[in-house]
Amino acid sequence: MGYVHSGELRMPVRFRQIFRLTFLVLAAVTCWACGYHFQEPARLPGGAKRLYVDIFENRTNQAGLETTVTNAVVFEFVKRGETDMVKEPSQADLVMKGVIRSVDISTAATRGSGAAGERQVNITLDVRLLQPDGKVVWSANGLKDGEAYVVTSDKFLNEDRQRATLGLSATRVAERIYNRFTDNF
Repeated sequence: MGYVHSGELRMPVRFRQIFRLTFLVLAAVTCWACGYHFQEPARLPGGAKRLYVDIFENRTNQAGLETTVTNAVVFEFVKRGETDMVKEPSQADLVMKGVIRSVDISTAATRGSGAAGERQVNITLDVRLLQPDGKVVWSANGLKDGEAYVVTSDKFLNEDRQRATLGLSATRVAERIYNRFTDNF
C-alpha cells in the first residue's frame, strides 16, 4: 500500500482519494440544499421574444452617458439571455426605454488640506418596457448604483477614472435590469 508523506502524518493514497471524493460530494449537496442554482434566461412578458432597446434619455451633464448605459443593457441581454435583440423598434415585440435621471458626484474621502482623495459617483435611472401600442408592461424606477474612484492631481486622469467608474456602474445597473426580468416573469 502506498503512503504519501504529509508533514508528520502518513496517510494511505487510497484514503486521501476517498476523503477528496467525500468532500466534493458534501460540497455539492450543501450547495444544492442551500438553493444555489443557475440563473434562468430572461423571459419577456406575454411570450415576447424580440426586444429593442432604445437609446436611454440622458438628463445629466455627463456627455455620452446615454450610449454607455444603453450599450451595457444591450450587452447584458445578448450575453445572458435568450432574447432576440432587434435593430428597429418596428421589428420588436417589446421596446425598452430608459431615462438616466441623475449622476451625483461627491467627495468620499480627503487627503488633507481640503483636497479630495476619493470621489463617489452615483447614477440613478428609470426603465420601462412597452408594447408596440405604447402600453407599459413593466417598469423599474430609481435603479441606483455607485462606486468610488481615487482622485489625483492630474485632471485628465481624473476624468478618465470618472468615466470608467460610470461605465462600471452602468454595467451593474444593466445586470440588475436583467435580474429583475428573470425574477419577475
